[in-house]
Amino acid sequence: MIEMWRKALDEKKVAGAILTDLSKAFDCLSHELLIAKLDAYGFEISALKFIFDYLKNRKQRTNVNGGYSSWREILSGVPQGSILGPLLFNIFINDVFFFLEKSKIANFADDNTPHTIENDIMELLKTLESETCDLLNWFRMNEMKPNQGKCHLLVADIKHKKYSSKSYINLENAFLESEDSVELLGVHIDQNLNFEKHITSILKEANKKLHALMRIKRYLTQDKLRLIMKTFIESQFNYCPLVWMCHSRDLNNRINKLHERALRAVYKKKDLSFAELLKLDNSFTIHERNLQKLATEMYKAKYNLCPKPFQNLFTPATHGKSDWVLPKVDTVNNGLETIRYRGPMTWKLVPEEIKQSKSLSAFKEKIRKWKPNGCTCRLCKNYIQGIGYI
Repeated sequence: MIEMWRKALDEKKVAGAILTDLSKAFDCLSHELLIAKLDAYGFEISALKFIFDYLKNRKQRTNVNGGYSSWREILSGVPQGSILGPLLFNIFINDVFFFLEKSKIANFADDNTPHTIENDIMELLKTLESETCDLLNWFRMNEMKPNQGKCHLLVADIKHKKYSSKSYINLENAFLESEDSVELLGVHIDQNLNFEKHITSILKEANKKLHALMRIKRYLTQDKLRLIMKTFIESQFNYCPLVWMCHSRDLNNRINKLHERALRAVYKKKDLSFAELLKLDNSFTIHERNLQKLATEMYKAKYNLCPKPFQNLFTPATHGKSDWVLPKVDTVNNGLETIRYRGPMTWKLVPEEIKQSKSLSAFKEKIRKWKPNGCTCRLCKNYIQGIGYI
């Protein structure tokens, strides 16, 4: 979804989405309706009876201050914590994709985000309003409980960036105002797609852990300190890096400064530079690790090992030495600094010996030791006084 938006902004179009909310989604699935959908998908009678037997005759009760309620039969929902539960939920919700005509849905379990791209802001809002109302109606027809009061609107529009006025839609007699930033699946997405709020929140959490590490470092060995740093500080940057990795130099400097302080706390070397500390730790910067992960995803895209939406971001080359066709772009932020552009560029840097790995596990083992020298993204460029970034 984010890459589609960046492409739209690069082409001077408008992008937007509405984050919908379902109340107790996994608890509301109708058993009879689920079986009917499985039947429509071609499950045999014996399989349907088997699944219905798995769902029915389950009971629950409540404990309050040591007192128990009476047992009540569970008449809807799938067992949470099970392997089959999320699968049945995905099958149940699968036909929602056929009910929207103009917009697409970014879907993960009960998080359903209709989004679209238009040439004009008013057309975008009209499409989102109409399609989201259809989506909320689908939820109700399928005995689910949408909560339109908790929906969020986000609009990315470079053409109207200079105007401070907000965008609105009327969602079932409730006015929904566009927000500067929304949180989707644990990632803060802002209207400019610079991810400053998200990375700032990561830095804040990592700083808390670093301060705790500084307080106890005198009592621990170097190995224990390094383990704590990797587990509680560096790991903060492991979630969804391909979504937010194309950020600003300022944010990258803040990440590197925190990383440097963490390494200095582990090795207690005040005279070493950041590069020397990384060498001592036998590790890489956060951005270099992100480039390694991007290269891994490109390997998966090349050999059809990744989901289709990600694979469709790239166009395989039919001739020449390159594996991928570089997309034509017009801007830096939403063109050059995007996954659809950086992916092929990063793949070019990977040595052939690593590219030819026989398996994904072998590729991952090798790529973790690869330093992405020669990267031309803005975070890898060097600054020379009087000349600028090269």
